[in-house]
Amino acid sequence: MASGTLRTLFVLLSVENFLINYTSTAMNVALSAMVRDLHTSLTGVQSAMSLYALVVAACMITGSKLGARHGYARAFVVGGQIFALGALITAVGPTLRFMLLGWSLLQGIGVALMLPALVSMLTESFTGAARTKALSTLGIFAGIASGAGPVLGGLITSYLNWRLSFLLEAVITLVVLGLMRRKVSPERFPARPGQRFDVLGAALSATGFGLLVIATLLVGRYGLIKDRQDFEVFGTTLLHRGQVSPVPLLAGVGLVILVVFAVWERHLIKHGRDPLVRLSVLRNRTIRAGTLTLVMQILVPTGMLFLVPVFLQTTAGFDALRSGVTLFVVPVGLTAAASTAARLIGDGRMTHRTAQIWAFLSMAVGCVAVAVMFDPHLQDVPAIGLALAPGLLLVGIGRGLATTATDLVQSAPPPEQVSDVTGLTRTATYLGSSFGVALAGALMTTSLLLAFEAGTNASTVLSSGQKQSVQHTLEHQVQTSVATDAAVRAKAESQGVTGTAADELVRINTRARGQALTAASLGMATLALIGLLLALRLPRART
Repeated sequence: MASGTLRTLFVLLSVENFLINYTSTAMNVALSAMVRDLHTSLTGVQSAMSLYALVVAACMITGSKLGARHGYARAFVVGGQIFALGALITAVGPTLRFMLLGWSLLQGIGVALMLPALVSMLTESFTGAARTKALSTLGIFAGIASGAGPVLGGLITSYLNWRLSFLLEAVITLVVLGLMRRKVSPERFPARPGQRFDVLGAALSATGFGLLVIATLLVGRYGLIKDRQDFEVFGTTLLHRGQVSPVPLLAGVGLVILVVFAVWERHLIKHGRDPLVRLSVLRNRTIRAGTLTLVMQILVPTGMLFLVPVFLQTTAGFDALRSGVTLFVVPVGLTAAASTAARLIGDGRMTHRTAQIWAFLSMAVGCVAVAVMFDPHLQDVPAIGLALAPGLLLVGIGRGLATTATDLVQSAPPPEQVSDVTGLTRTATYLGSSFGVALAGALMTTSLLLAFEAGTNASTVLSSGQKQSVQHTLEHQVQTSVATDAAVRAKAESQGVTGTAADELVRINTRARGQALTAASLGMATLALIGLLLALRLPRART
């Protein structure tokens, strides 16, 4: 392929990758506007977002296999058409049902087809240092989209309309597809038709990964271990409050189904049939260890990017736009670190293993630095957004250094196994994103309940009756999360608690909120150190 065509291909794929990642973050700041415009509830919009994550994770391996069988360029174009149609339906749809169809289902299917295809096309089109640079730059675009999403989404929602974001996605995607058809021949990425398509394998993988994602999405509502409320399915109570949470049960069933999926795939290979994915690629140490590091390098920053806005909006009183601006230091660090690491690795002055080790060290230190600022004793620091910048910058630098792991893993298999590796790694990174938010939220919620209960019991201001009332509220609260001091005061006054008792509850809330966010951030730092241990398993030799 000519160098000009390669550059065009890279630019087009990077633009579409930016859009895919932008969608996942920009709408977080538009929730209130979407609720009003669609005449629905916050739960309804969040359900649409959750279903989108479910569809992408469940269909990713299947999308990768379809790309390998029918040609990556064709899969990308078809996925882009579905993605654009979904965006257009969401942009003009008057009710939540249109959003569920357009965003959750169609855009989810489109991403599952496009994302593996674009990574595979770049892997096959570039080699050596050029591949390192291309795949690292792809990660930079994703990071910038994640960091800029809240800012751009906030601006568009505040001054125009949230629907414009989806309309722009549709228009830009159609332009990208048109240029792809003119500049890139489908024959450049030929189809590799195999035997009968593995329908059972696709169903098993979608069900297994889907249950894992559902389990992570239910953590905030039902708790990680102990059920906070009755778990009902179609009006039938399956688990009562106080019993085991449905989260570990669903996750366990999902893992069992994935084990069955692995056995089935091995059975197909043994009998000379074409499997959905060759799990034997995981015997390669580079692919196995690299895939695990990919999970952790997404999990940790995603968890932190969930916790910091919670702190800024509940403690510092920031609005969505100002919170997004504070987070913008993350993509700045990511861009600088990723470009530097790609250049050093391409020149042979750094190994992928070294880059990953420094990545997780930087993330761990950054998480600790942010946790320090969450401490209740330091929450009156002037310019708190600026004070968080060093820790967030380190998290961004770590994420940037970690982008080179994609190049390492994608370069490891022979060409006929690229689709297998791509499907596994893209699914792994998407699961890492879901797990990051779920674990950060679970750590925060658990710590909040324990700290609030301890503060209430230790109080010398609250009466015994007031303490019992607080305890009863905590035990029967369905959705437990951090709250602003004003919200706690309003809740107390609605129950007839005023004066010094209300002041005491606000003080307890302030302290418990800070302790919960600190504990969750330190938990993310611990996970970064686990990622460091996994990175030590990577090969020492330069790739």
